[in-house]
Order: sequence, then C-alpha cells, then structure tokens
Amino acid sequence: MKIDSVLAHQTVARKRKKDLLGFKRALGQLGFGFIKMFLFLLCLGVFSVGLISGYRSLSSAQWFRVQDIAVSGVDDSMREALVKLSGINGEDSLLSVDIVAVERKIEEHPWIKEVSVTRSFPRTLHIEVHCEEPIALVVLDRMCLMDKQGVVFKDVEKDDPIDFPIVTGLSRGDEEMSRHLERVSSFLTTYSLWSAVLPARDISEIHVEDDGALSVYFNKLPFKVSFGRGDFAEKIISLQRIIKHLQVTHQLHDAKSIDMDYHDRGVVAFADRVV
Repeated sequence: MKIDSVLAHQTVARKRKKDLLGFKRALGQLGFGFIKMFLFLLCLGVFSVGLISGYRSLSSAQWFRVQDIAVSGVDDSMREALVKLSGINGEDSLLSVDIVAVERKIEEHPWIKEVSVTRSFPRTLHIEVHCEEPIALVVLDRMCLMDKQGVVFKDVEKDDPIDFPIVTGLSRGDEEMSRHLERVSSFLTTYSLWSAVLPARDISEIHVEDDGALSVYFNKLPFKVSFGRGDFAEKIISLQRIIKHLQVTHQLHDAKSIDMDYHDRGVVAFADRVV
C-alpha cells in the first residue's frame, strides 16, 4: 500500500512539473509574439512617419510648385476667370492640389457645364471644361438661358448672348415646366436638322400652350404654326411642303395660321376658308 501511495505521489509530481513547463513554454511563446508585434508596429510607424515626412518635403519642394495652369475649352477672358475661381496660385504644390475641390469650385461658374482637372508633372495643372450651349431664351420671372437638354442654367445678364428663340407661356411654379422645356428642346433640335425653306434662325418665339402644345412664330411668317406635342420631324417636313406651295401660289401672306397637329395633315386657315 505504501509503495502504491509513493508511486501515485511521484506521478502527480511529474504531471505538475510537466504542466508547469508547458505553461512556461506557452508564456514564452506569447511574450515572443508580443515582441514581434511590437517590433512590427514600430517599423510600420517609422515607415509611415518616413512617408509623411517625404511627402511633406516633396510638397514643399520648389520643383513641384504649380508654374502653369492650362485651360482648354474657353477663350482668354474666361480662362482668367476660371483660374481665379480655382484658387490655385504659384505657391501651391502640384502634389497637394485637391483635384475634386478645384473641380467643384469651377463648376460654380454658371457657364461651365463639365470640368476635368488633371496633373501633369512636374509643374502643370490641366483644366478641361465644356461650356453651356444655349439654344433659347425662356421668359419666367426673368429672362433665362436654356441649354440643349431643356435645362434653364442661368438668368440673362448684360453681356450674355440673346440671339435665340424666345420661349413663352411658362412660370417657375409650373410642375410640368421641365417636361415642357424638354419638348421645346426636342422641337428646336429636330427643326435644325430638317428645316430648309425656313431656317431655324427664323424662329422668333415658341409659345407653350396650357396643354403643352407648341405654337411657333417665325420672323418671315405673319401667323403662328401649331406643332402640338410630338412627331415633330414629320410635321416639320410637311410644313416645308406647305410653305413652298403657298409661296408658289402667292398665298403665303393671305394665310392666318397653319395647324400641323391636325390628324395626318396640315391645315391652313385663310380669312375666308380653311384648306
């Protein structure tokens, strides 16, 4: 019995010693892992500080100072305005220029539709812009300029061009105004493609009726032409034929109106008849 007790005690002692060695080994491995992690983080920190310091040094270097701002897509007067609007000067580093911020500043100019800013190392900043292209004047509470998409992009100012057709019959509170202007834009674009007898430059006014139909007035016609709300290409082609016929028969100045939105044909109204 005593021998069994001694053997059991020795077995327990060996087990405790083995467990203690395992714990010390695990503790050592854990400590070594912490040391490696610490060294890794230390190296990473040193590397990051080096990168930041290097970037700051390059940013402040004379070699990367903005020396030229190349602006394309505008004339000289607009170029000066855009450079000033960008906020960039010769003290700025090409590396530190915030491209997105510069683009946003330039897009604030009412005549700028799109802008792209890029770097050209070592010292040039390129600004490429696309300007708005007005095709009509819209009479609202003020006279405004409308682009090819039917979007009113600015109020007319003193030096703005105004040799465009005038759009009437709308107000800013009209919920359908955007749709009406898109229709006007579609008509003008289509007319510029298909017109021959009466060029697009002869359009003086486009009146938007309450139902959205378009009534068009021409400089060389003493009456209005109704185009409705769609199928403009077909109606424009038909109008050309009607105008030619009226000119040949010397009836053009006797007409009172032409309705191109009458089923599948145009209707000419005279003082005493409709044909």
